[in-house]
Amino acid sequence: MREFRFRARVYFSDTDCGGIAYHRSYFDWAEHARTEMLREAVPQKPQSGLAADDGILTVIKSISIHYRRPARLDDEIEVITRMDEIRHFSCTIKQRIVRDGELLADLDVKAAFIDRATKRPVQIPEEFVRALEEKE
Repeated sequence: MREFRFRARVYFSDTDCGGIAYHRSYFDWAEHARTEMLREAVPQKPQSGLAADDGILTVIKSISIHYRRPARLDDEIEVITRMDEIRHFSCTIKQRIVRDGELLADLDVKAAFIDRATKRPVQIPEEFVRALEEKE
């Protein structure tokens, strides 16, 4: 499956008074990377359009993170995101947060698509499946 890369900078608001990134910042960077992955994969259907036009929302079912090294103020980081498995109603996403090739954290994410009105699972739209399964 394709890998998507998202670059970010560690800002003061991401860190404690010692310049070390808060644990929640990793979740924010990972969320931004997943959003940009979907935007890049299917540019004609951003998440807002999927919600407004099709009544479909993306939700996180579970997420686990393994912190390995701290990110620090002013670091330039990269979040590498790859779909690991796509099923009918859910998908597994692997993410790595790196700085200059050094692994800072890795995440395992399970996501699903749900109907906005009923909050029940819906099949992942085929255009997303095709775009995310494409080989590089």
